Amino acid sequence: MSFTRRLTLSFVAILVLSLGSVLIQIWGNDTRRRNVWLLQHVIRTQSELNDFSQRMYSAHRKILVVDALAESGAQNGVTAEERSELLSGIEALAALEEELSGDLQEYLEEGGYEPLEASLLLEYWQQFLLGNGSPTGEELQREYDALSSRISANEWYLLARSDEINMGLREVVSRTNKVALGVFLLALITTFVLGYYMTRYTRRAIRQLQKGTSEWGGGNFDYSIGDMGHDEFGQLANSFNDMAASLRQAMGRVREASRRADAANQAKSGFLANMSHELRTPMNAIIGYSEMLLEEIAEEEQLSVNDLQPDLEKIQLAGKHLLTLINDVLDISKIESGRMAVYWEDVALETVLRDVEITVAPLMEKNGNTLRCEFNLQNARIRTDVTRLRQILLNLLSNAAKFTRAGDVHLTVSELAEGGRNYLLAEVKDTGIGMSEEQLGRVFDAFVQADLSTTKQYGGSGLGLTISRKFAELLGGTITASSELGLGSRFELRLPIDVSDSKFANLEKNASGDILVIDDDLAALDLSHRALSREGYRVRTASSGAEGLAMAKEHRPDLVVLDVMMPGLDGWQVLHSLRGDAVLGSVPVLMLSMLNEHDLGLLLGASGYLVKPVESAELTAVVRDLLPATAVGNMLLIEEGDILAQVIEQLPGAEHWKIYHTGDLARVAELLTELPWQLIVMGPHNDGSQISRLVAHLRTEHWRTVPVLMAQTEEEIQSLREQLGAYLNRGA
Repeated sequence: MSFTRRLTLSFVAILVLSLGSVLIQIWGNDTRRRNVWLLQHVIRTQSELNDFSQRMYSAHRKILVVDALAESGAQNGVTAEERSELLSGIEALAALEEELSGDLQEYLEEGGYEPLEASLLLEYWQQFLLGNGSPTGEELQREYDALSSRISANEWYLLARSDEINMGLREVVSRTNKVALGVFLLALITTFVLGYYMTRYTRRAIRQLQKGTSEWGGGNFDYSIGDMGHDEFGQLANSFNDMAASLRQAMGRVREASRRADAANQAKSGFLANMSHELRTPMNAIIGYSEMLLEEIAEEEQLSVNDLQPDLEKIQLAGKHLLTLINDVLDISKIESGRMAVYWEDVALETVLRDVEITVAPLMEKNGNTLRCEFNLQNARIRTDVTRLRQILLNLLSNAAKFTRAGDVHLTVSELAEGGRNYLLAEVKDTGIGMSEEQLGRVFDAFVQADLSTTKQYGGSGLGLTISRKFAELLGGTITASSELGLGSRFELRLPIDVSDSKFANLEKNASGDILVIDDDLAALDLSHRALSREGYRVRTASSGAEGLAMAKEHRPDLVVLDVMMPGLDGWQVLHSLRGDAVLGSVPVLMLSMLNEHDLGLLLGASGYLVKPVESAELTAVVRDLLPATAVGNMLLIEEGDILAQVIEQLPGAEHWKIYHTGDLARVAELLTELPWQLIVMGPHNDGSQISRLVAHLRTEHWRTVPVLMAQTEEEIQSLREQLGAYLNRGA
């Protein structure tokens, strides 16, 4: 049972007991009130019966006097006035008798009283006074005596009834007091027991939680709070245990990161030592052969070109080798700093592959290897970065040539259509020394070769495969490796490609917005940079809050992507500074964090909030929605002819936009998926039905934030000129 339910039931129990006490008091008061009311009416009836008895006695005495006077024959008997007074008294007695009969019937039980039945006597008296066949005096006396007896009996009954009511009233009061006291004591005991139980239960639970926090505060993250049930304290204990488990994992990751950092430092130290040897080798050759040439020229002034050529070729070869080593170091440095650019261009793929085959041939011959190439190409031209593609293939092939002696190296290149996209698959397979599972796990790590013996025997910087994978990732693909020790290795390159259209052969993903990414995690910073750069945005990066704030003030980006958890100036402080700046206050800010504090982020002024890890598609979609519609960028112009193109070219601010002009609606569908768009302009076109379907598509949820301007007639074009002029000028 939950703590809240226990507390609620305790309160309900106390309230029920209290309510019972109140109800008992109300019942007792009501019972006493009814008994007192009944007693008052019984006493009043007694009084009225006594009064009736006295009035009957007085009337009887007067009748006897009248009767005595009549018998004595006195001449001055009862006057008419006296007779009338006696008759009125008799009528009043009749009315009182009727009222008393009703009270006796109401307040005494049936059979517990005697009916008065005074009407016969009163009728006799009336007849006697009126002289209508009056009864004898004996009959009147006899009837009066019977009535007096009944009145006396009823007086006794009423007295007994009064005693009974008094006794019942005393019993009710006594019973009510006892029950009320019992309920009060029960409520008191229940309150004490429940209070003691809840206090003891709460104290025990808090003690367990405190012990857990103390253990974790002391660094014992292996401690776990015992099972505390399923109530709120149990849930809190489970949350604390989960937090401790997360802390254990975090500490494990920290230790692993520390270990990796130490390994990386050792690897870099080994790399520097190895590079010093690798750099000295060609430098020694260059210096040595140069000195020898100078000495020979000084000794023999008539040296022929043929005599100088071998040494010069060796100097050139050593220089090229030195340049390759330096370029590798520069490439990995650019990649790690996020400054490596990708240039998309139209590529004749088979020409590039043949060039790579020719270039790598001397390396194959040096170790007696045979290079076998198989190209299965479906499209003659593709769009990619030819320099990066060539370097990846050369690195993979030179690596295979280096670690294979008198063996075979296979290069297989094919294309694959999957999920609506085209992929380039390049496989490099050799019959060389191969790798163990441990070596395979770190083959793509920077500055690391299989082991030191490999470095000493085969040379190299240990950067080739790292650079190749980084390049593949920059191009949106990946490289995978498989190997078996002593049986050779296999590397597969998989790159997404687009089939080239000669009409748009030079189409590039130009900048469509200026974005500043601030994150102290270099890996996250690199991923955000790649994802956004691949979409064509101009991306600047900062690895600290202070640096990012300074860059924002210097460049005023169109959007800031901001990490929350950073040392020094964290994301919340940067957001507060941005919102308080007169110039940067309106810049959209997208917060990224491992913690789900979406509501807090929006409350503090963030324009959007994403919880890490964030997929590239999700990041670019949110960035596209948050970028101001007026941010200069990509404009898609759809028209047959160049009327609007000429109009737009002359408008102020147009020079800041990258304008893609086409009348081919099939190509429009491709362009809509290739680039992020900040403005779509539609001019005159013959295919009205296709234009209508395109407009309907652009009204869907995905495109609703992209402005669409249309002009079909001359008047609409003139009106559009003014709209575009204001829009482009504002965007500039």
